[in-house]
Amino acid sequence: IKNIEGLEFPDAVRFLARQYNMEVPETGENPRHRQERKRVLAALKDAARFFYAQLHGPAGTQALRYFQQRRLSRRTMGNFGLGYAPDSFHALLDAMTAQGYTKEELAAAGLIARSQNGTYYDKFRNRVMFPIIDVRGDVIGFGGRVMDDSKPKYLNSPETMVFNKRRNLFAMNLAKKTRSEYFLLAEGYMDVIALHQAGFDSAVASLGTALTDEQARLLTRYTKTVIVCYDADTAGQTASQRAIDILKKAGLRVKILRIPGAKDPDEFIKAKGAEAFRKLIERSDNDIRYRIESARDKYDFTEDDQRILFLREAAGIIAALENPVERDVYTASTAKLAGVTQAAFQQEVKNAQTRLQYQQKQQYHRQVRAPAQAAQPKERTIHYDNMRSARAEEGLLALLFSDASLLPDMREKVRP
Repeated sequence: IKNIEGLEFPDAVRFLARQYNMEVPETGENPRHRQERKRVLAALKDAARFFYAQLHGPAGTQALRYFQQRRLSRRTMGNFGLGYAPDSFHALLDAMTAQGYTKEELAAAGLIARSQNGTYYDKFRNRVMFPIIDVRGDVIGFGGRVMDDSKPKYLNSPETMVFNKRRNLFAMNLAKKTRSEYFLLAEGYMDVIALHQAGFDSAVASLGTALTDEQARLLTRYTKTVIVCYDADTAGQTASQRAIDILKKAGLRVKILRIPGAKDPDEFIKAKGAEAFRKLIERSDNDIRYRIESARDKYDFTEDDQRILFLREAAGIIAALENPVERDVYTASTAKLAGVTQAAFQQEVKNAQTRLQYQQKQQYHRQVRAPAQAAQPKERTIHYDNMRSARAEEGLLALLFSDASLLPDMREKVRP
């Protein structure tokens, strides 16, 4: 189960226990906290059922039409548990309290909020709802897209005892079962759902925030390769650059998918189809080629000074590569791209390496000096030249202040 479901050992035990109606003896956790957590998870699961029922009831006509206009099948809506939060301040509150949940439990689950005058109200109103399900299969939160012009357009559950948006990915509960050799990292819920419906069942998305280190580490449990397919706009490109660094730091192989003629995967698949998108995946750039091409797009090569600026930026990208063979390959291809000799650009890369090594050395020295700088007195007129001696003196003085009876004996010992 650990391998199949991608779970840590305790979660694998709980997974099996649920299947066979067995109680897991919990240790090291406050029983009251454990019970609160259990009730919160139960409330979130029942809320998901409520939203799903509303989508397919009289109140959800407009919401259902929205999903149908996005070309989602009934099966896809069911697989993702999509729902609708009615345009009411207390529809969910009334339904959940009727099932025996207290207002405090619903607030702890992030389903309701309390106003300044002390009354409780539904947090999600007139929104299509996307349940957020963790790798254990538990509903831990929701994302809601507004059905009118209200702000914000998307609203996520707040942080709770079961929901930490930095540590979870949307659709990971489904993507973890994929047989694909790579995972697709998209920006939004609808992109992920459209990708799954088109047959790309390894698609996931971060939860309304930029990709985090914790999410990257979660991905390493299921794959070695991630293809980033963020939106084609400037914000998407910026997010892609940031995601590259985070994913590579986690030890993942990174490729970037460019989406021509569409703003996102959902729009491209609707216009060109799944097979065309699969071909895009096959032609996706590795992260270095993507960064060089992105730099190329910023400059006008008909202007000499623009070409020089591009070559300097590209040299900085290549200089950061540790493998000398990779450096040579990208040096040659980039020189050809910019129309300069390989030898000339190679020198530019070497200069960039020298600058990078100097910056790394300076950063290292700053890190080494940081503890010593922090230990210096805040009074700027005092400076410790010998830190070890000074800290020993501080310790001695602290001892004397804590026990004045030591002072006479100390005077004897330090008398010249």
